[in-house]
Amino acid sequence: MVAKLILSLAVSALMSECSSVVVMADASTALDDALRASRYYMNHTTEPYSCSWEHSTFMLGVIELYKSTNSPALLEYSKAWARNYNYQLCTEKTHKPHPFGIKDANNQLCGATYIELYNLGGKTNANEIEATKQEFDAEIADPTMTGSWSWVDALFMAMNTYARLGKTTGDKKYFDKMFANFNASALAGPDQKTTYHFWSDKYNLFYRDDRFLNTNVFWGRGNGWAMGALVAAIENSPPSDPHRAVYIDLFKKQAASLKAIQSKDGCWRSSLLNVTGYPSPETTGSSCFTYGIAYGINNNILDSATYLPVAEQAWTCLSQTALQPSGLFGYCQPVGGSPEHNISPNSTSDFCVGQFLLAATQIAKLAPAMA
Repeated sequence: MVAKLILSLAVSALMSECSSVVVMADASTALDDALRASRYYMNHTTEPYSCSWEHSTFMLGVIELYKSTNSPALLEYSKAWARNYNYQLCTEKTHKPHPFGIKDANNQLCGATYIELYNLGGKTNANEIEATKQEFDAEIADPTMTGSWSWVDALFMAMNTYARLGKTTGDKKYFDKMFANFNASALAGPDQKTTYHFWSDKYNLFYRDDRFLNTNVFWGRGNGWAMGALVAAIENSPPSDPHRAVYIDLFKKQAASLKAIQSKDGCWRSSLLNVTGYPSPETTGSSCFTYGIAYGINNNILDSATYLPVAEQAWTCLSQTALQPSGLFGYCQPVGGSPEHNISPNSTSDFCVGQFLLAATQIAKLAPAMA
């Protein structure tokens, strides 16, 4: 109850802070949009308070938005949420029971925010990352876990935490295990007994899971999860990591495919290659793509002249079509694992808003080039 009271107070503080954020003029528009969306969600949500992947995606966006705005309310919201779970990995079962329990990647994303808080606090409170370290060390020691990422969403849920843990501790075992799991899931490594072949060399996109292999069905949000996972791996892996070049290569190939299929309104669709069948803009995938492409430009991975128009058009769709004056961020596909038609201007969720916040933070960094 105390933690939730603190969250309520943080939301109230955020409302008063929104207009006082001082950043570059062009960047402030994107950050104000993000603050408005986060404030609306916090004030209107009826979703349960959670450490699951849905709310952990929101928290990842919140912590990145804090780093861009220095909003004390966002930081306190993040701390209160983490303290409410005592910095433990999630054990909630929002889906069917998974044989790996806590080691189910869906339960690991909360650790990424714990690690961010640990770093923001000057690495003074080891309790903030201890449970995450223990669980990941146990996973590394368990050879049966190498093939456990059997759906593409798991890349985002686990790699965001693995990569941050590797960077924060400086221990390469986390980067090695992260790539071993990624290789077993996305690629077709000859040394792997279990591989799901999510990556399509033909389309340069990711399949959601083995139900769709050898088809042309590529789920928008699933590819968004994958691009976000690649960003986490690239951003946090040291230059000396031999696998970083693999992540960059796939990231650039995926970005080129996304550029080619971007719709005229700037967004992408629930089924990436079937715009006619799925005509509505879809913002869970589109937000992740905007985040990734803007990150690629900001870090000289993607050519600015080629991809800046892609980022500009995507942000126009997110900020002017999907974001309503009230702050409601819509056109979000609800929880699911395949392309769906259940999308409307008012469809929203915690994870969708979190993805929008991630996109806004990178667009704000890109803003001088967009001016």
